[in-house]
Amino acid sequence: MTAVATAPVRFALVGAGWWATNHHVPALLAHPDAELVAVCDPHAARARALAARTGARAHPDLATALADPACAVDVVLVATPNAHHREPVLTALAAGRHVLVEKPLAVTSADAFAMTTAAERAGLHLAVGLTHQYGDAAAFSRRAVRDGIGQLRQVTAEFSSSAVALFEAAGSDPGDDAPERRHPGAYSAANGGGHATTQLAHVLGLLCWSTGQQVRRVAAFTDQHRPGTDVDVQDAMTFTLEGGALGVAVGSAATPDGVPHRQHLRYLGSSGEVSHDLLRARVRWRRADGTAVEYEPDQHESAYRAGRPVESFIDLILDRGENLGPSRPAAAAVAAVEALLDSARSGSVIDVPALPEPGHPTRGIRQ
Repeated sequence: MTAVATAPVRFALVGAGWWATNHHVPALLAHPDAELVAVCDPHAARARALAARTGARAHPDLATALADPACAVDVVLVATPNAHHREPVLTALAAGRHVLVEKPLAVTSADAFAMTTAAERAGLHLAVGLTHQYGDAAAFSRRAVRDGIGQLRQVTAEFSSSAVALFEAAGSDPGDDAPERRHPGAYSAANGGGHATTQLAHVLGLLCWSTGQQVRRVAAFTDQHRPGTDVDVQDAMTFTLEGGALGVAVGSAATPDGVPHRQHLRYLGSSGEVSHDLLRARVRWRRADGTAVEYEPDQHESAYRAGRPVESFIDLILDRGENLGPSRPAAAAVAAVEALLDSARSGSVIDVPALPEPGHPTRGIRQ
């Protein structure tokens, strides 16, 4: 992999929406080794508004920004709606730029695999903003899962939220182009909304990254019985991993007011167990000899640092750190979500397509 040799790393942002504006952009502006030089969005007013506030140049699309010598773009940050990641990611990679893309990597396995393959063939970094992977708790959990519990036998995952309000508002018009405000249309079915894609993807991505395995078969149900929504609100799936472990994953976007959200992964192995509480960034590793090791964040450390993917990506480009959101397990998670939705629609058990290994006959995601 090649890397930008010197700071500041010059970013082009594709997608001037509320998440990028409220999380990615502040992290960029606060970083001493980064500079936002271009804001790309087909909504001209939104692009101009964010560019004016950050000192960047506004462009209607990435190709225009890459061709602008005044921008001299080094890397690209893609934060468009979920269903529209492929075109800007492939454009950036074809131009020889490293890419950080907001999660999920895509909404179809075909798009996710195409982006992953393009990055690998070009020798470029493609990182995915699965934020929970960027903390010390995730690193601790991953080490324990891979090296501390023997053969993995079972995984249970849960991700509950109150995101149903976003899905219910998906057909509404916010009435302005203010980039810092949510634009509910991004959560419609056409744009890749739904609880499995936008929410359950967090734990499925973390599961694939932590285990280094792909989901192989899926049987699932979804519940769309919510007035005004055209996407899944609740999901339940059983699955097998390539190593033979069985798993269950459930999620609900309709957690009632006053009921705590639960976002959790449990890995059961032949000689131990790892329990990872994503909301609190706490991990408990129980071993067969009865002892336990725990990770708990410092009292001043946030459990969910939304700006961390940008910070980590800058370190990656400057050759100061590793890719904490690699595209291969992220693509495996996309394939699992796609299979979940296909299974629910068809009432069938779905075989999940496997990631190809470019240039090699073997396949896999273990990194």
